[in-house]
Amino acid sequence: MPQITGRTAEHSQKAPEKAALFLADDKFEDWSGLLALMRRAFSLHIGKVDPPNTALDCTEQDLVTKARQEALLLAFSGSKLVGCMFMRKLHSALILSRFSILPEMHGSGLARLMMAKAERYAMANCLHELALETRVELRSNQDKFGALGFKIVGGRAHKGFCKVTTLKMTKVLR
Repeated sequence: MPQITGRTAEHSQKAPEKAALFLADDKFEDWSGLLALMRRAFSLHIGKVDPPNTALDCTEQDLVTKARQEALLLAFSGSKLVGCMFMRKLHSALILSRFSILPEMHGSGLARLMMAKAERYAMANCLHELALETRVELRSNQDKFGALGFKIVGGRAHKGFCKVTTLKMTKVLR
C-alpha cells in the first residue's frame, strides 16, 4: 500500500483484501477523487428517489467545508479510494452522512467495516448512538442498515413535499 500521510490506518480481516480505513486530516487533498466516489455511489439512486439526492450537486468546496466541520472516514483498497462517510457529533449521537461505497465494492464487507469504525469512534467520544437517514424508496438500504443493527425511528418530508421522503434510523451502542 502506498504511503498515506496524516491518517491513522485500520485493517480488518472482514474487509476486502488490502482495505484500510483512515480518518482524514488537514493533509487530505483528493477532493476531486472524493467527489467522484460520491457521485458514482449516489448516481445509483437517480430516478429512484424524489426529490433527487443533493449529494449529486456537491462541489469539491462543499466537501472541503463539510470536512472542516465533521470527521471524514475514508476507505481505500490498495491506493484506490472506495468508500467514505462523514461523521458529526450531535448531543449523545454520532450522525453519519454521505455514506458512499463504490458499486463494485458492494457485498465486500466494507460497509460493515466502516460502521464498526464509526461505532468505535462514537464510543471513544462518549456518544451512545449512531444515526443516519435513508430515503423511503431505497428499501435495500433500509434492509442493509437494519442488518447492521439500525432501527427506523422516524421520518421527515423534504421541503415542498407533504409525505415522508426520508427515514431516520438509529443504532444504540452498548
